[in-house]
Amino acid sequence: MKKVALITGGSSGLGFSFAKLLGKDGYDVIIVARNQKRITDAVAELTALGINAKGFSCNITDEAGLKNIYADVKKDYGKLDFLILNAGRVSTILLSDYQSTSQMRQDLEVDLWGTILTAHILTPLLVKNSKVLLVSSGFGLIGVAGYSIYCAAKAGILNFGESLRRELLHKNINVYATTPSDMDTPQFREEVKNAPTWMKKESPRKLMKTEDAAAKILKKTKGKRTYLIIPASDVNLLSNLTKILPRKFRDYLLDDMFPRPLA
Repeated sequence: MKKVALITGGSSGLGFSFAKLLGKDGYDVIIVARNQKRITDAVAELTALGINAKGFSCNITDEAGLKNIYADVKKDYGKLDFLILNAGRVSTILLSDYQSTSQMRQDLEVDLWGTILTAHILTPLLVKNSKVLLVSSGFGLIGVAGYSIYCAAKAGILNFGESLRRELLHKNINVYATTPSDMDTPQFREEVKNAPTWMKKESPRKLMKTEDAAAKILKKTKGKRTYLIIPASDVNLLSNLTKILPRKFRDYLLDDMFPRPLA
């Protein structure tokens, strides 16, 4: 029986790169995203590559929509072999500049609650020796000015994923989390476009190609003992510095490394 992979945020960027690589590896691919046109285009491109693919339009905070996806996947495939929780959004804004608490809540719900809700609804479809991959961020390892909600959510994903990993060990389901750095995606270009002026003064950020990041991440999911997958050298350095340096020296370095508003 063919393996089946479901990818949230799978119509573009890193999620679509996951879809192409897994499809070429013999998986039937299911992508979940919000924009129906992007879904249609992504499915058409995957199909042209000889990949069996289908898509669902759904916001990952929509419980009823996710339950409908669960029912359709169970009916059509009966299982999942790989669940990639990749969907998210980025708002570059100071906490004090949010215009409403509803906007803050929406950012947190998309970046954290949506991942938790999707896992809750879809993990029952996973079978023995299947995999779950949660996509966090290098900013899940530190807090950066202008990304307060995003950093909180991505840090939450890392701890949620670690808990989920231990909850699923007895079922022989492998759980991984990854912390990619900046990638050349539509979301990143929108992030830079909407960033405040003080944030744009930083030096140009080095971008990974999504294809390269996806390949490195998926290669690491072939090992059962790995949990945290760090595909970029800059995030790996950051992670090591955080472990090695005393807190006050770490903070001193990071205060100068990352942009922040000035008086």
